[in-house]
Amino acid sequence: MASRFSYITASQLISLQQRRNTKLAIVDVRDDERSYDAHIAGSLHYASGGFYERIPDLVRSLQGKDSVVFHCALSQVGITITAS
Repeated sequence: MASRFSYITASQLISLQQRRNTKLAIVDVRDDERSYDAHIAGSLHYASGGFYERIPDLVRSLQGKDSVVFHCALSQVGITITAS
């Protein structure tokens, strides 16, 4: 399984979300700032503070997904995507 990492813009994310054949998961790893900096509709919330402990749960949640977008407070320039 080949993987690649890249940054995408918010516009590119919206485009990915609108494709019917894409099995996409958005993982929001923001902590408290998530509540006041806007929630991403349909995203999975895995706060960075407890991220490592919840990895097994995250892996189960991502079963069957083609692409995963991770969003954090520092991704002001773009959003990291990993695609297989």
